[in-house]
Amino acid sequence: MFGTFNPMQQMTITLVTDRMVIQGTVQTRVRRLTDLVNEPDAVHLVLQDATFMEVGSRRVVARGIAAQVRLSEVLFVHSSAPTESAATMRMAKQPVRATLLVPPFTVEGTIYLSYESELRIALDAYGDRFVPVTGASYWSYSVAESPTEVDLLVVNHARAHVSIAAGVAWQADTSPERTDADRGHNPW
Repeated sequence: MFGTFNPMQQMTITLVTDRMVIQGTVQTRVRRLTDLVNEPDAVHLVLQDATFMEVGSRRVVARGIAAQVRLSEVLFVHSSAPTESAATMRMAKQPVRATLLVPPFTVEGTIYLSYESELRIALDAYGDRFVPVTGASYWSYSVAESPTEVDLLVVNHARAHVSIAAGVAWQADTSPERTDADRGHNPW
């Protein structure tokens, strides 16, 4: 982010494409994983101490002291450690359990949508490049990837189909009477 005074920090992340699992460290001034991947001008991430592994077998195919990964090819990203989140950056959003189909992977967890008159409008209004999913689990039995659970998974919106099961309770607004617990604490 331009003009930020946050000190440089290292963030260890795992990026998953349809054929590779890439682990490495990025140096950044942002504190949140969602900010890192949703930077408007970011086309790629540069990793240090990167390891490239095949999806499924996890056979290491390359290692590098530095590597560049195109964000357009990334299905989803997660951090190896909790990332910080500033409370002042949070907006009231409604938590919704969802299944995201990111071939060949399936992701289940909670996404956060703005309060709109209808669920379909809130889903259509989501515009960030990557969708945060909390309490996430991802897997792909077709390529021998067993379920992995992570606190926060950030999914490439352009590569995902989002499905919300029938019967989800939807609230159209954030009334002042409702507490933060009712609104669903937005951890990202």
